[in-house]
Amino acid sequence: MIKKVLVILLFPFLVSAQSAFIAGNDTICSNDKEKAEVSVSFSGATPPFTFVYAINGVNQPSITTTINPSIINTSESGTYTLQNFNDAILVGIVSGSAIVTVLESPTAIIHLASDTLSVIYPIANFVSQSIGDIVAWDWNFGDNTSNINTENISHEYSHFSAIYQAALIIQDINGCFDTASKIVFVINHEQDESYWMWIPNSFTPDNEDPNNKLCIEFNSIQEESFIFKVFNSQGDLMYQSTNPLEMKCSISGGWDGKHYLKNKDLPSDTYVYELFYKEDKGWKHSEYGTVTLIR
Repeated sequence: MIKKVLVILLFPFLVSAQSAFIAGNDTICSNDKEKAEVSVSFSGATPPFTFVYAINGVNQPSITTTINPSIINTSESGTYTLQNFNDAILVGIVSGSAIVTVLESPTAIIHLASDTLSVIYPIANFVSQSIGDIVAWDWNFGDNTSNINTENISHEYSHFSAIYQAALIIQDINGCFDTASKIVFVINHEQDESYWMWIPNSFTPDNEDPNNKLCIEFNSIQEESFIFKVFNSQGDLMYQSTNPLEMKCSISGGWDGKHYLKNKDLPSDTYVYELFYKEDKGWKHSEYGTVTLIR
Protein backbone atom coordinates (compact mmCIF):
# COMPACT_ATOMS: atom_id res chain seq x y z
CA MET A 1 0.00 0.00 0.00
CA ILE A 2 1.29 3.36 -0.95
CA LYS A 3 0.60 6.08 1.62
CA LYS A 4 0.01 9.54 0.35
CA VAL A 5 1.44 12.32 2.41
CA LEU A 6 -0.09 15.81 2.15
CA VAL A 7 2.52 18.48 2.52
CA ILE A 8 1.35 22.00 3.27
CA LEU A 9 3.78 24.82 2.78
CA LEU A 10 3.09 27.92 4.90
CA PHE A 11 4.35 31.24 3.63
CA PRO A 12 4.36 34.09 6.16
CA PHE A 13 2.36 37.19 5.31
CA LEU A 14 4.28 40.45 5.16
CA VAL A 15 2.85 42.60 7.96
CA SER A 16 4.02 46.17 8.58
CA ALA A 17 5.55 46.51 12.05
CA GLN A 18 5.40 50.30 11.89
CA SER A 19 2.42 51.84 13.67
CA ALA A 20 1.16 55.19 14.94
CA PHE A 21 -1.30 55.68 17.78
CA ILE A 22 -3.20 58.89 18.59
CA ALA A 23 -4.53 59.52 22.11
CA GLY A 24 -5.73 62.29 24.41
CA ASN A 25 -8.69 63.60 26.35
CA ASP A 26 -8.14 67.25 27.18
CA THR A 27 -10.51 70.03 28.23
CA ILE A 28 -9.63 73.73 28.05
CA CYS A 29 -11.42 77.06 28.35
CA SER A 30 -11.84 79.17 25.22
CA ASN A 31 -9.70 82.02 26.61
CA ASP A 32 -6.88 79.79 27.91
CA LYS A 33 -3.41 80.77 26.78
CA GLU A 34 -2.31 77.15 27.13
CA LYS A 35 -3.66 74.80 24.47
CA ALA A 36 -4.95 71.25 24.68
CA GLU A 37 -2.55 68.41 23.90
CA VAL A 38 -3.05 65.43 21.59
CA SER A 39 -0.30 62.81 21.51
CA VAL A 40 0.79 60.77 18.48
CA SER A 41 3.22 57.96 19.37
CA PHE A 42 5.15 55.72 16.99
CA SER A 43 6.12 52.07 17.43
CA GLY A 44 8.64 50.01 15.47
CA ALA A 45 9.26 52.96 13.20
CA THR A 46 12.35 54.71 11.88
CA PRO A 47 12.32 58.51 11.91
CA PRO A 48 11.38 60.81 10.34
CA PHE A 49 7.66 60.12 10.87
CA THR A 50 5.02 61.61 8.58
CA PHE A 51 1.34 61.54 9.42
CA VAL A 52 -1.99 63.16 8.64
CA TYR A 53 -4.65 63.59 11.31
CA ALA A 54 -8.26 64.68 11.02
CA ILE A 55 -10.56 66.72 13.26
CA ASN A 56 -14.14 65.49 13.04
CA GLY A 57 -13.22 63.77 9.77
CA VAL A 58 -11.59 66.83 8.17
CA ASN A 59 -7.96 66.20 7.22
CA GLN A 60 -5.32 68.62 8.51
CA PRO A 61 -1.96 69.43 6.85
CA SER A 62 0.64 66.66 6.89
CA ILE A 63 3.19 66.72 9.73
CA THR A 64 6.75 65.37 9.54
CA THR A 65 8.69 65.01 12.77
CA THR A 66 11.51 63.10 14.46
CA ILE A 67 9.99 63.51 17.92
CA ASN A 68 8.30 60.50 19.53
CA PRO A 69 5.68 61.06 20.79
CA SER A 70 4.67 64.06 18.71
CA ILE A 71 2.42 66.53 20.54
CA ILE A 72 -0.32 68.43 18.71
CA ASN A 73 -1.13 71.68 20.54
CA THR A 74 -4.64 72.76 19.68
CA SER A 75 -7.57 74.91 20.74
CA GLU A 76 -10.08 73.31 18.36
CA SER A 77 -12.68 71.00 19.85
CA GLY A 78 -13.59 67.68 18.28
CA THR A 79 -12.54 64.07 17.73
CA TYR A 80 -8.99 63.57 16.46
CA THR A 81 -8.08 60.51 14.36
CA LEU A 82 -5.09 59.43 12.27
CA GLN A 83 -5.65 59.08 8.53
CA ASN A 84 -2.28 57.76 7.39
CA PHE A 85 1.29 57.34 8.55
CA ASN A 86 4.67 56.36 7.18
CA ASP A 87 8.18 56.33 8.54
CA ALA A 88 11.48 56.58 6.65
CA ILE A 89 10.99 53.08 5.19
CA LEU A 90 7.37 51.90 4.90
CA VAL A 91 3.74 52.88 5.20
CA GLY A 92 2.49 51.95 8.66
CA ILE A 93 -0.83 51.29 10.35
CA VAL A 94 -2.79 53.80 12.42
CA SER A 95 -5.11 53.48 15.40
CA GLY A 96 -6.59 55.31 18.36
CA SER A 97 -8.51 58.56 18.75
CA ALA A 98 -8.45 61.66 20.93
CA ILE A 99 -11.08 64.08 22.17
CA VAL A 100 -10.58 67.80 22.79
CA THR A 101 -13.32 69.77 24.56
CA VAL A 102 -13.30 73.59 24.51
CA LEU A 103 -15.53 75.22 27.11
CA GLU A 104 -16.92 78.70 26.46
CA SER A 105 -15.30 81.06 28.96
CA PRO A 106 -17.29 83.63 30.92
CA THR A 107 -16.96 87.35 30.20
CA ALA A 108 -16.08 89.63 33.10
CA ILE A 109 -17.84 93.02 33.01
CA ILE A 110 -17.57 95.74 35.66
CA HIS A 111 -20.35 98.29 35.92
CA LEU A 112 -19.67 101.50 37.80
CA ALA A 113 -22.19 104.34 37.78
CA SER A 114 -19.30 106.81 37.72
CA ASP A 115 -15.57 106.21 37.53
CA THR A 116 -14.91 109.68 38.94
CA LEU A 117 -15.44 110.12 42.68
CA SER A 118 -15.21 113.14 44.95
CA VAL A 119 -12.78 113.20 47.86
CA ILE A 120 -15.78 114.24 49.95
CA TYR A 121 -17.63 110.97 49.23
CA PRO A 122 -15.18 108.52 47.57
CA ILE A 123 -17.46 105.47 47.56
CA ALA A 124 -17.64 103.31 44.43
CA ASN A 125 -20.53 100.90 43.92
CA PHE A 126 -19.08 98.03 41.90
CA VAL A 127 -21.55 95.75 40.10
CA SER A 128 -20.64 92.60 38.23
CA GLN A 129 -22.57 92.38 34.96
CA SER A 130 -20.49 89.40 33.91
CA ILE A 131 -21.84 86.89 31.40
CA GLY A 132 -21.90 83.16 32.17
CA ASP A 133 -22.76 80.78 35.01
CA ILE A 134 -20.61 82.63 37.52
CA VAL A 135 -19.92 81.00 40.89
CA ALA A 136 -17.05 83.12 42.26
CA TRP A 137 -16.02 86.78 42.22
CA ASP A 138 -12.72 88.28 43.35
CA TRP A 139 -12.56 92.08 43.57
CA ASN A 140 -9.26 93.94 43.86
CA PHE A 141 -9.71 97.68 44.36
CA GLY A 142 -6.15 98.72 43.55
CA ASP A 143 -5.57 100.49 46.85
CA ASN A 144 -3.81 97.73 48.84
CA THR A 145 -6.95 96.83 50.75
CA SER A 146 -8.17 93.25 51.11
CA ASN A 147 -9.90 91.54 48.18
CA ILE A 148 -13.66 90.95 48.46
CA ASN A 149 -15.41 87.82 47.17
CA THR A 150 -19.00 88.89 46.58
CA GLU A 151 -20.87 89.59 43.37
CA ASN A 152 -21.49 93.31 44.04
CA ILE A 153 -19.73 95.53 46.53
CA SER A 154 -19.45 99.13 47.72
CA HIS A 155 -15.90 100.27 48.42
CA GLU A 156 -14.68 103.45 50.05
CA TYR A 157 -11.40 104.90 48.82
CA SER A 158 -9.15 107.28 50.73
CA HIS A 159 -10.23 110.92 50.97
CA PHE A 160 -7.50 112.38 48.76
CA SER A 161 -6.97 112.75 45.04
CA ALA A 162 -5.60 109.58 43.44
CA ILE A 163 -6.06 107.11 40.58
CA TYR A 164 -6.76 103.43 41.17
CA GLN A 165 -7.06 100.41 38.90
CA ALA A 166 -9.73 98.06 40.17
CA ALA A 167 -10.02 94.51 38.84
CA LEU A 168 -12.55 91.68 38.92
CA ILE A 169 -11.69 88.01 38.41
CA ILE A 170 -14.65 85.69 37.87
CA GLN A 171 -14.94 81.90 37.77
CA ASP A 172 -17.80 79.97 36.20
CA ILE A 173 -19.33 76.59 36.99
CA ASN A 174 -16.86 74.85 34.66
CA GLY A 175 -13.80 76.35 36.34
CA CYS A 176 -13.10 78.87 33.56
CA PHE A 177 -11.89 82.39 34.48
CA ASP A 178 -11.97 85.88 33.03
CA THR A 179 -10.73 89.27 34.21
CA ALA A 180 -11.86 92.88 33.73
CA SER A 181 -10.44 96.15 35.01
CA LYS A 182 -11.65 99.69 35.59
CA ILE A 183 -9.76 102.93 36.25
CA VAL A 184 -11.23 104.86 39.20
CA PHE A 185 -10.47 108.55 39.77
CA VAL A 186 -10.79 110.22 43.16
CA ILE A 187 -10.55 113.99 42.71
CA ASN A 188 -10.97 117.21 44.58
CA HIS A 189 -13.57 119.08 42.52
CA GLU A 190 -12.38 122.38 43.90
CA GLN A 191 -9.01 121.67 42.29
CA ASP A 192 -10.14 119.63 39.29
CA GLU A 193 -8.31 121.99 36.92
CA SER A 194 -4.96 121.17 38.53
CA TYR A 195 -2.45 119.16 36.52
CA TRP A 196 -1.54 115.55 37.30
CA MET A 197 0.08 112.64 35.49
CA TRP A 198 -0.14 108.91 36.35
CA ILE A 199 2.12 106.17 34.92
CA PRO A 200 2.14 102.54 36.17
CA ASN A 201 5.42 100.77 36.92
CA SER A 202 4.60 97.44 35.22
CA PHE A 203 2.29 95.80 32.69
CA THR A 204 1.55 92.34 31.29
CA PRO A 205 0.79 92.36 27.53
CA ASP A 206 -1.01 88.99 27.42
CA ASN A 207 -4.33 90.23 25.96
CA GLU A 208 -5.99 89.82 29.32
CA ASP A 209 -7.03 92.55 31.71
CA PRO A 210 -5.86 94.10 33.92
CA ASN A 211 -2.59 95.84 33.00
CA ASN A 212 -2.33 94.36 29.51
CA LYS A 213 -1.07 97.71 28.14
CA LEU A 214 1.24 100.40 29.39
CA CYS A 215 -1.23 103.28 29.63
CA ILE A 216 -1.33 106.66 31.36
CA GLU A 217 -3.85 109.10 32.82
CA PHE A 218 -3.42 112.85 32.96
CA ASN A 219 -5.18 116.14 33.52
CA SER A 220 -4.55 119.71 32.42
CA ILE A 221 -1.62 119.20 30.06
CA GLN A 222 -0.97 120.65 26.62
CA GLU A 223 -1.56 117.56 24.50
CA GLU A 224 0.38 118.92 21.51
CA SER A 225 3.53 119.10 23.69
CA PHE A 226 3.42 115.42 24.65
CA ILE A 227 6.39 113.14 23.78
CA PHE A 228 6.72 109.64 25.24
CA LYS A 229 9.56 107.21 24.43
CA VAL A 230 10.55 103.76 25.70
CA PHE A 231 14.10 102.36 25.46
CA ASN A 232 15.64 98.97 26.20
CA SER A 233 18.65 98.53 28.47
CA GLN A 234 21.00 99.12 25.51
CA GLY A 235 19.39 102.49 24.81
CA ASP A 236 17.57 101.43 21.64
CA LEU A 237 14.19 103.01 20.95
CA MET A 238 11.38 100.47 21.40
CA TYR A 239 8.28 102.69 21.29
CA GLN A 240 7.30 106.32 20.94
CA SER A 241 4.12 108.38 20.88
CA THR A 242 3.26 112.05 20.50
CA ASN A 243 -0.45 111.50 21.07
CA PRO A 244 -1.41 111.27 24.76
CA LEU A 245 -4.96 110.16 23.90
CA GLU A 246 -3.68 106.93 22.30
CA MET A 247 -1.97 106.23 25.64
CA LYS A 248 -4.99 107.00 27.86
CA CYS A 249 -6.13 104.12 30.10
CA SER A 250 -9.75 105.21 30.38
CA ILE A 251 -10.30 104.84 26.62
CA SER A 252 -8.42 101.52 26.35
CA GLY A 253 -5.28 103.12 24.95
CA GLY A 254 -1.68 102.24 25.68
CA TRP A 255 1.40 100.45 24.42
CA ASP A 256 1.01 96.70 23.82
CA GLY A 257 4.66 95.77 24.35
CA LYS A 258 5.57 95.42 20.66
CA HIS A 259 8.51 97.04 18.86
CA TYR A 260 7.21 100.20 17.22
CA LEU A 261 8.77 99.35 13.82
CA LYS A 262 9.04 95.54 13.71
CA ASN A 263 5.67 94.97 15.44
CA LYS A 264 7.17 92.00 17.31
CA ASP A 265 6.61 91.16 20.98
CA LEU A 266 9.41 92.44 23.20
CA PRO A 267 10.75 90.14 25.93
CA SER A 268 10.15 90.45 29.65
CA ASP A 269 12.55 93.09 30.94
CA THR A 270 12.82 96.45 32.65
CA TYR A 271 12.57 99.33 30.17
CA VAL A 272 13.32 103.02 30.56
CA TYR A 273 10.83 105.69 29.57
CA GLU A 274 11.34 109.36 28.78
CA LEU A 275 8.39 111.73 29.02
CA PHE A 276 8.07 115.39 28.07
CA TYR A 277 4.97 117.61 28.28
CA LYS A 278 3.74 121.04 29.36
CA GLU A 279 1.04 121.81 31.88
CA ASP A 280 -1.84 124.00 30.69
CA LYS A 281 -0.25 126.77 32.72
CA GLY A 282 2.95 126.42 30.67
CA TRP A 283 5.22 124.64 33.15
CA LYS A 284 7.50 122.14 31.38
CA HIS A 285 8.05 118.58 32.64
CA SER A 286 10.88 116.25 31.61
CA GLU A 287 10.51 112.92 33.43
CA TYR A 288 12.39 109.61 33.38
CA GLY A 289 11.46 106.30 34.94
CA THR A 290 11.37 102.54 34.51
CA VAL A 291 8.58 100.13 33.66
CA THR A 292 8.68 96.35 33.90
CA LEU A 293 7.24 94.29 31.04
CA ILE A 294 6.06 90.91 32.33
CA ARG A 295 5.04 88.00 30.07
